[in-house]
Amino acid sequence: MKIRLLFLTLFCSICFPLSAQIDAFQENIIEYLKNNGTENQYGDSYDEMFEILKEQFLDVPDKEWSELRVGKDESVQDVIKFLAFAYRKHFTESDIIAMTNFYKTETAKKLVAGSNALTNEENDKITEFFQSDIGKKIESKQEALSVDIGEISATWSRELFAEKMSALVKKGYSTKY
Repeated sequence: MKIRLLFLTLFCSICFPLSAQIDAFQENIIEYLKNNGTENQYGDSYDEMFEILKEQFLDVPDKEWSELRVGKDESVQDVIKFLAFAYRKHFTESDIIAMTNFYKTETAKKLVAGSNALTNEENDKITEFFQSDIGKKIESKQEALSVDIGEISATWSRELFAEKMSALVKKGYSTKY
């Protein structure tokens, strides 16, 4: 556990100063994360957090919830920037470009959307991509990348939840428990 905290501390101390300096590689990763559904996933997580908060608090008017939801886009972009650093650690720029090119295809868009209406030809394209060199690299990096993503996601979620909960408490609302 101490190693994870050390990693996270070092990671944040490096990323915060660098977050203002987005280069072309970083932008390519951010584009990839938009195309592969990651950005939408974090947007959904942001919204789901409010459902959890609603279960915790009594008698908060809808107007308050609407005001608390402000900042979603900025919050999601912040976590995407940090996730980009994790991807940068594991993949080269040419890897990211190849991954982005795949996720820009109609086949990949259907895959990301969770479509069950994929044709045999589309399934073959997906299989071909994941059996390619880049697909194999994605698979080989998955475990280490998942650890980094997990720590970034947990920190983002925890900070976001605490921020919104604190805002409600400061306005005088109390929890059910």
